Amino acid sequence: MSNVNSVLSVWQLVIMAVIPLTALCGWIITIFVVAREPRAQAAVAVLPASSASSASEAAGATVGGHDQPVQPPARRLAA
Repeated sequence: MSNVNSVLSVWQLVIMAVIPLTALCGWIITIFVVAREPRAQAAVAVLPASSASSASEAAGATVGGHDQPVQPPARRLAA
């Protein structure tokens, strides 16, 4: 004779599969979001409105449809 109470039902097995899978997907998405590099456009948006024309030039050159990294301007020394 088998004990019927020791058998897991289908919904219990589904919960045991869905919860770890959801946690794994959330962890992977979090790692990718945290590890990505900031976009160059985000740095340009902080510039004042008077330098809007130079902001488009500072956004970087586009080669083959890919944005190139922009080096920050050199710091000026106070006299």
